[in-house]
Amino acid sequence: MMDFNELTRYLYVDVTTMLVFVFTLLLVYVTTRRRPGIPPGPPRWPVIGNIGSLASRDVLKRLDGLRQTYGDVYSIYVGQQLVVVDSGYDAIHDALVKNGRAFAWRLLNNIQKELKEDTRALIYGNGREWKEKRTFVMNALNEFCYGKSSPVMERLILNEINAFTDELDKSNEPVFLRTKLSVSLANVIFSIIYGSRPGYNDPKFNKLLKTTDDIFQSFAKHQLTIYLFPWLEYGPVDFVGKKLASNVMDDLMHYLDTLWIERSAGYTEGDRNCLLDFMMSKDSPIDRDCLSKPMFDLIVAGSETTALTLNWLILYLILNPKIQDTLYKHIREVVGTRDPSINDRKHLPYVEATILETLRISTLGPVSLPHTVVDDTLLRGFLIPKDTLVLPNIASVHLSEHEFQNPSEFQPERFLNEDQTQLVTSEKLIPFSLGPRSCLGETLARVELFLYTVKLVQRYTFELTSGEDKPSVKGVLGLTHRPRDYRLVVKRRQDVAD
Repeated sequence: MMDFNELTRYLYVDVTTMLVFVFTLLLVYVTTRRRPGIPPGPPRWPVIGNIGSLASRDVLKRLDGLRQTYGDVYSIYVGQQLVVVDSGYDAIHDALVKNGRAFAWRLLNNIQKELKEDTRALIYGNGREWKEKRTFVMNALNEFCYGKSSPVMERLILNEINAFTDELDKSNEPVFLRTKLSVSLANVIFSIIYGSRPGYNDPKFNKLLKTTDDIFQSFAKHQLTIYLFPWLEYGPVDFVGKKLASNVMDDLMHYLDTLWIERSAGYTEGDRNCLLDFMMSKDSPIDRDCLSKPMFDLIVAGSETTALTLNWLILYLILNPKIQDTLYKHIREVVGTRDPSINDRKHLPYVEATILETLRISTLGPVSLPHTVVDDTLLRGFLIPKDTLVLPNIASVHLSEHEFQNPSEFQPERFLNEDQTQLVTSEKLIPFSLGPRSCLGETLARVELFLYTVKLVQRYTFELTSGEDKPSVKGVLGLTHRPRDYRLVVKRRQDVAD
């Protein structure tokens, strides 16, 4: 017969087992339950959420598969973080335009908050302060670049293109253009911000660009890690790159602080010789102590994305030599051998169509930077809870057969009328996103793309490298969609003067 102590021990074990079992059931229920009213989505797994539903080498294809199953507005869990994906033009337009005010927010994780992204940034800022800064910077860009002194922008860009072609002329060997293009476009935005260009051999400037490139590549991975395992950022080991991110940003801000302090030494109120002069004026909403962060955002937004778009464009010209020949023919007929001008845009619809087709097929930001809502919000009858991440899937528009016939084919003619004499744009082409968070530098980027394309095709032919595999159009997906590095032969056209 069991004595009292033995009975107590067995009862204790049974109660403990039962409590562990109940706790486990509750934990599984809480971590797999989908909140009522939210957009539909796949079953949720404990801890990882729906990461298994995204596990693929072709994430965009997997997102498209989820759209086919659950509709244009669906939801997934990345760890415990709820993410709503808007697919198709109408759903994206409903969120970012029809409900633009509600969805015009960024959700910051703890690392971004510690870096004060919420108070200083143009990209990740929020609220009235962010809106005032964005409006001020846009007006300053318009006055400096596109107003009565609009030739200033054209002159700065053309000067840099000439410096870029000088760099290309130095080499007779096959080249990788990505880094050179990044430096060149960064020089343009530096000229606009500071009134001078660092050139191609400034070590601090090149370090800035290298660091920016690293941030673009690692951003998505670090964000995913934080959403899956948020407790890791508080551990003794820097698994999520928190300390590294802080140190990198400190170095970048110190470099940019040095530049604006040097500029401010000769600044007189009322100067309008560069964008920084506007930002240092008395009517600027940007505090002197916080100049570096919006400057960094402008450099990132105004250089790397445009450089990658040109890299895609040249890749498609290499793979489609007939299009390259047609492009050159139109440029030769309208521009001849002189420098191109912004005014040439209306006379070169084929050039504009080629740029639009590049923006479409490359879809540099296939999934736009995440938005959020600060209050529970309704979208198409679904509940979007406060602090939900909202991802506009731009690729679902650009690469959809419902919006663009034969979307995987590079066809500039899709943006031209029948006799190819007029540009025919489409509201479904949204490479710069929509609504209050659309790209701040869209106008500048479009002008840069036009002038660079005309000047480069006017001066060079771009060819495949003999003996090497044909470059792939399968890009690398990170914060941006970038082409894989490829070498090409750049040949100077014989009828181009020095």
